[in-house]
Amino acid sequence: MAQNLISAIAWVSRGYAIKQPKEFDLDEEEINQMKQDKLINKKQSIQFRFSLTQDLGKIQEQDEDSSEDNLPVFCQDLEMHGKQSLPEDGYPVAIEDLSDEEKEDYQIKSSDALVIAAKIENEFSSLEVYIYEEEKANLFVHHEIQLSAFPLAVEWLPIQPGQVESTSAIKGNYAIVSSFLPEIEIWNLDVVNVLEPSMVLGGEIEQNYKKVKNLKKQNKKSYKPDSHTDSVLSLSLNSFKPNILLSGSADHSVKLWDLMLQKCVFTYNHHKDKVQISKFNTKEESVILSGGEDGKLCLFDARSPDSIHQHKMLGVLESACWDPIKGYQIAYSTEDGNLILLDARKISEQPLANFNVNKKALSSVHMSSGVPGLLATTCLDGKIRVYDTDAPIKNGQLQLISSYNPKLESLYCGQFYQDSPWTYGCGSSQGELFVWDMQESQQIVSHFSNRVAPEQRPKVEDCTSKNTDDLCMKEREEIQKMEQEDKEDMEEGGLQEEENN
Repeated sequence: MAQNLISAIAWVSRGYAIKQPKEFDLDEEEINQMKQDKLINKKQSIQFRFSLTQDLGKIQEQDEDSSEDNLPVFCQDLEMHGKQSLPEDGYPVAIEDLSDEEKEDYQIKSSDALVIAAKIENEFSSLEVYIYEEEKANLFVHHEIQLSAFPLAVEWLPIQPGQVESTSAIKGNYAIVSSFLPEIEIWNLDVVNVLEPSMVLGGEIEQNYKKVKNLKKQNKKSYKPDSHTDSVLSLSLNSFKPNILLSGSADHSVKLWDLMLQKCVFTYNHHKDKVQISKFNTKEESVILSGGEDGKLCLFDARSPDSIHQHKMLGVLESACWDPIKGYQIAYSTEDGNLILLDARKISEQPLANFNVNKKALSSVHMSSGVPGLLATTCLDGKIRVYDTDAPIKNGQLQLISSYNPKLESLYCGQFYQDSPWTYGCGSSQGELFVWDMQESQQIVSHFSNRVAPEQRPKVEDCTSKNTDDLCMKEREEIQKMEQEDKEDMEEGGLQEEENN
């Protein structure tokens, strides 16, 4: 795994973030209580959690005499809370210490797009909250939240978890984060310098560990009722009922959570290995897609868990998504660089498309919710590729429209912005977030623009970038060469069979 990378991202819809984020504040009594909290002392250092999860139990010895080193980073820094110190972005910790000009820059405007990025940097993990100013194409980190374990998946939550007003959920701005731990954390994005999540679903039951080295002797772990018992690899929020959350885990299970009740309401056990993907359908609120290392892509109704429709995957699963507009098509990618398109109504039959994009893994696949047929993939070869799922499929391959190399080494977790159908973001192995406005590409705009409403239709003459088209031509030439080689192999095989007969 790379030393620095962005492992997951999620876009925040406009109008949910408050204009001026609040400052997290603790009084002296609360600070002392947190220092003495058994859960904090149990969790140990971030470095220790990294050793525990990455090396699968090969715990590195820590200096047991250094009690301060065995506390999480945020606990070590409690004494500094509220004092003058400068984070990496150069702003003082306390918002009230900012000048009027700095405060204005710190404010979140209604036109700003926000992106949550789960970042791993050496042994440290965090959530970075970015602001993307679309008109200026300006991207910067607004604030960040320190995490205690490596993040694996992120979902944006538009309501306040556990809060109800007149039987209705209250508008909010939160991030749901899963990690190598068997728990799910929910963080308030409207609070800066926050030290603890607003809610934790599942996880281990706190125990009184006296010394770090004694953890080696703990063979049996205790978990909260209905908790996952291993890393949580995937998350999906129900778009119809945002209080309902889906999670897939390395413990082979898929769980359904109610964020208002703050508990798991159902567990599905149809997989026999790690569950890498769990996705709610965007058109039918009870339809679920899950995929695991057991080689099965499963489709089922949450209300009828015993009726499972299966597709035997054509490779090791990397990513999967629903077509958010049609609702019945599924695209998934594999570790060996294949891209597959399925009709969910005929999931056990042959796929609509199945072809190899690259020898390296296709790390993510995602579709625009506002431009019909617009699909993008990220790959470990560093390229973003754009396909049309609505164009005629020839020789089992989707039509390649464009490709782009932002030169950030390997790319991960690509996702379109739900409020701006042409805007696409992804993470990289260099720990950088990349945002691509596809309206800059003449090739993409000329191909897809007639499918959107006139007010959302960009003009081809306004496109500023043509370099993606040159790269796309090279990609098409490679595909044509592969098609020709496959055709020659088939013809040669046919001649050989005739000779044998």
